[in-house]
Amino acid sequence: MTLNTQTKSKDLSGLAIVLGTLLLAYALMMGLFLIEEGWILILDTVLAIGASFALRKLPKIRTRITAAFQQHKLATWIIAAALLLVVPLVLKSSPYWLFILITAGLYIMAGLGLNLQLGSTGMMNLAAAAFMAFGAYAAGLLALRLGWPPLLTLIAGMLITGLFSILLFVPVLKTKGHYLALVTIAFQFMVVILVENMEWTGGPQGLMNIPPFSLLGYQFNQAVNLGFTKLHFYTNYYYLMLVLVLLVAFAAYRIYQSWVGVTLATIRDDEVAAKTSGVEINRWKLLIFVLGNCFIGLSGAFYAHLVGFISPPNFTFDKSLVVVSIVILGGMDNIFGVIVGALLLVVLPEKLRVIQDYRFLIYGLVLVVMLIFQPKGIIPFKVRTYSGIVQKFLKGKPKPNSGSETAGKLP
Repeated sequence: MTLNTQTKSKDLSGLAIVLGTLLLAYALMMGLFLIEEGWILILDTVLAIGASFALRKLPKIRTRITAAFQQHKLATWIIAAALLLVVPLVLKSSPYWLFILITAGLYIMAGLGLNLQLGSTGMMNLAAAAFMAFGAYAAGLLALRLGWPPLLTLIAGMLITGLFSILLFVPVLKTKGHYLALVTIAFQFMVVILVENMEWTGGPQGLMNIPPFSLLGYQFNQAVNLGFTKLHFYTNYYYLMLVLVLLVAFAAYRIYQSWVGVTLATIRDDEVAAKTSGVEINRWKLLIFVLGNCFIGLSGAFYAHLVGFISPPNFTFDKSLVVVSIVILGGMDNIFGVIVGALLLVVLPEKLRVIQDYRFLIYGLVLVVMLIFQPKGIIPFKVRTYSGIVQKFLKGKPKPNSGSETAGKLP
């Protein structure tokens, strides 16, 4: 009886830790949107960053929280889903901030695609905005010229972006590091110039009147009637954004947690060792470059239907830098880090408009300080081993002796 009581008490305390942690994180996130006073906003941000650093410096507390989340996985997902679903109600009086949150979701998708390239494989891509443009223009043109339904244009925009990624086939395989960065920068400017000077893309004026998203006859540009209240039509796009982000994050997570993720990390850390182990580097690089750009293109296609108007200034080089900054600030090769980085770098610049003259100075200082004192990002990646993955999925079987057995070839 005493043992059962202790077990129940431990379960309840673990559940309380999960609930308290999620509510605290939720309150800090919603504070970014609802707080108008500049100094309170800065305090909210400092508290959020300080909490993350405190967890890293206090291993006992971090271990206890981690154990609680591991023990109550189902409860964690249920509570997190409930908190995310009520966001439109919380932001009912501020539809603009709901739009900003949707925009952050777009950058999360793009960041997850770039994270596969830069974080997992070590391929620098400074043309993320160009690949967003491929997805956006593909979706817009197919919807306007051919009358394709939005769901098909999303898929087509993603696939077409992947096909255009092959244009960089040779540079991706033959260059790396700073040289690959220069190649992608050149590609970024080339795409923007071409789009500006082509008639069928609308030239400098871009594409207008792109139809809003619709699914099975339901138009996403109409208000959501809950009976007791009405929510802005951005609510529809918010839930669609959640679905897309979850799909992209799940795909990235499956890659990250499999032997494929370990193979990509081997390529990132030491190409010579990876090649010696039998890894087909060129195939893996091309596959991940195309797949990452497909995710980036999906975000562009979604953006086209969200705003209904796209033009070359929407996809300039500074947008590419934002995506790179999200990956670096949040933590490379870390899915949750990308989410945190996107929320900070998309929401904070908008909120700091209250101190218009200094917001970019503060924005730059935060990045510099992070790179100096936390070069691996807010949430650094964890070192993975092939033996650990085998132990997780094949319990009871002997573990491989070394990570060299990750030398995977494409099936």
